[in-house]
Amino acid sequence: MYKPRINNKFHKHQIMMEDPCLAEFIPETRLFTNNNLIDLLNKYKKVIVKPSRGSLGKGIVVITELGTEEYELLQLNKQKHINGLENVYKYLKKLENFNIPNIVQYYIPLAKVYDRPMDLRYIAQRTEQDWTITGKYARVAKVGYALTNFEHGSSILTVEDALKSSTIKNFNIKELNEKLNMVTLSITTCLSRYFPNHKIWGCDLCVDEKGSIWIIEVNSSPQIKGFLELESLLPMYQSIVGYKTLNKKKGRRSR
Repeated sequence: MYKPRINNKFHKHQIMMEDPCLAEFIPETRLFTNNNLIDLLNKYKKVIVKPSRGSLGKGIVVITELGTEEYELLQLNKQKHINGLENVYKYLKKLENFNIPNIVQYYIPLAKVYDRPMDLRYIAQRTEQDWTITGKYARVAKVGYALTNFEHGSSILTVEDALKSSTIKNFNIKELNEKLNMVTLSITTCLSRYFPNHKIWGCDLCVDEKGSIWIIEVNSSPQIKGFLELESLLPMYQSIVGYKTLNKKKGRRSR
């Protein structure tokens, strides 16, 4: 078996797909090839293409089938229309980020807040009690954007406020919160088997309008600046920084 790399999104996807506790929460994902792009677009009509390594939303393209051989490509807030799947593939291959392996993935129909897509960032860290969720918030995309990256102007809300304001239909907020926590901790248990010395994971989750939970991706070096946006999130920020400092000290002592 290949040696999984901690910063490779496709490797982490494959690891989680092998876990029966997580497989149901993972959107269909393949390595980017012309055939895989055609297959997934024919199957779902909307997909997302992104680098297998990278962050901050760089190099991500959302592709929507509008009609027979007509496609819309959205990069941040810039739209482009292309006729023919072969031309879509050729266009993507010319983009700057396509010098590294990419993945193509079913585009999850994210629940919306204020008519804008919304997802969730959960931080889990090693603590005295093994793994603990030390922070969480919701990100609501900027108007005109398909992506919720904080660096591209998304709004930060508490998870509870976002869920209550969302377009999710007929859900119990307590049960949904418990399930989101369960999925996050299942991710840490799974990935720890392959990366036993790692101390922090940023789990990007989302809920679709039917209330189903999905795992978007898992980051090994998650940004935490979003916790500074709301006063109510500051205790989480302080807890995350505190455990990062503590785990660094423990790492030095174990050498």
